[in-house]
Amino acid sequence: MNNTARIRFATPADAPALAAIYAPYVLETVISFEYEPPSPEEFARRIIAISATHPYLVCDMGGIPVGYAYACPHQDRAAYRFDVEVSTYVSRDAHSRRIGSSLYGALFELLALLGYYNAFAGIVQPNKKSMALHRSAGFSEVGTYHRTGYKFGEWHDVLWLEKRLQPHSKNPEPPRSVQDLAASETDALFAAHAARIPDL
Repeated sequence: MNNTARIRFATPADAPALAAIYAPYVLETVISFEYEPPSPEEFARRIIAISATHPYLVCDMGGIPVGYAYACPHQDRAAYRFDVEVSTYVSRDAHSRRIGSSLYGALFELLALLGYYNAFAGIVQPNKKSMALHRSAGFSEVGTYHRTGYKFGEWHDVLWLEKRLQPHSKNPEPPRSVQDLAASETDALFAAHAARIPDL
């Protein structure tokens, strides 16, 4: 079996594996504010919806997904169209292998290529691992939503962070859809970031 990491676009066929990665975060932690894990069918619907316009990436090892990252719109108003919210999740048995940071590296490079300028991430507190990941990726703190989410019988704070994806233009062109990207724009990018992940 080839255990070299590969970063690629997610497809609906990845839904069962990605749903399995995500489920423990829902059931056992406050990292996700969902109460019930989405089914594979619901996960496939989300992949399709996000991938219609924004990057949704998977890292697999020997063909088995071990992590994913995606971007989605930050707000609906037109002036926010240059902004995204981002998330990444890694299988618990694949932590500390630079998977999250490599997925984020590829994601941020793609987002800049598409014409986005700002990335935002909300992190339920406390979460030292996620804070370390986002700070190492160049995020800085914006502010805290205090006691904004109720889960497991307690109220939880969410700290918001921001990252500039590229220098801001005075006359920015509207962002492109991820569907408009050619393989020539993504293949080398994916390979370069996947190369940062050690083989199993």
